[in-house]
Amino acid sequence: MDDILKELTQSIDNNNLELQVRALIQLLQQSTGLESAYFTRIDVDKGVQHIVYSINTGQLQLNEGLSVNWDDTLCKRAIEQQQFVTTDVSACWGDSAAAAELGINTYISAPVELSDGHLYGTVCAASTEKTAVSDKSASLLLLIGRLIAVQVEREKLLQQLALENRHYRNVALTDPLTGLGNRRELELELQRELANSQRSGSAIFVAYIDLDNFKTINDQYGHDAGDRLLLAIAANLKKGRREGDFIARVGGDEFVVFGLLTGNDIMHAAKALREQLFNSTEGRFDIADTFLHYKGGSVGLVIAEPGEKISHLLKRADEEMYRDKKRRATARRY
Repeated sequence: MDDILKELTQSIDNNNLELQVRALIQLLQQSTGLESAYFTRIDVDKGVQHIVYSINTGQLQLNEGLSVNWDDTLCKRAIEQQQFVTTDVSACWGDSAAAAELGINTYISAPVELSDGHLYGTVCAASTEKTAVSDKSASLLLLIGRLIAVQVEREKLLQQLALENRHYRNVALTDPLTGLGNRRELELELQRELANSQRSGSAIFVAYIDLDNFKTINDQYGHDAGDRLLLAIAANLKKGRREGDFIARVGGDEFVVFGLLTGNDIMHAAKALREQLFNSTEGRFDIADTFLHYKGGSVGLVIAEPGEKISHLLKRADEEMYRDKKRRATARRY
């Protein structure tokens, strides 16, 4: 008994529902001395009862994974008649074919009912022998049913909170228009990548992209057209993304891409990648009422220096992008 209580305490400390339920049904089995103790889940809509966890110590074997017709179960009869303990199943519920086939004589059961009234499952114990069940064991049975219900609801609440936390985290780190990462996620992921590169010696590139004349497009065609262009370019960047590359939208018409550079000639790889990124921004785009022949954005690409801080690295990429913008503006004049 001390070992069971120790396991139960550990399972509660670790917030492990399965270990908690297993410890509780083991406690029930040892308290009653019945051959089998088990916990079930009930699907009322499908009319099926599933044995989820069980302990079998004798002739009666009610194994985990067993599914039975809910209408033929002793559990359903016990709940409907509010009779949770019987030592003569054949006299009390002789119409249960399953109980007769298994030769069950002693049976105890308690519902696992959630606070909203939903019948989640049952906790049970049974034996082929006629075994007296003490009032203390009967009270323990009901208590275990309530404890499991509390733990199930707690587990559901924790899962819901975790789901909501993931949702809010995604919202906090995602650009709502394009679905790309935002500046906050960029900084978090870039910090992680730089730390990894310090250990591995890998070369990290950062590319800053600014869409030239984007304000003019908004002014001439409207903000919906501008959004369509942003979405199309984001899709192009994602389509051309290499494994491990990260893309973020960090401003109205600004994107940042970073990742690893590999190969024998890092500078050549950087030049080729910069050209690929530029090509992702250039082309013919459907902006609703018309097609826009867009000449592409300005791209500045730099390679991280050992121990370089994020702020300095992003600033260098931004400065390189503005140098490219000036070169493009000069070329257009001549």
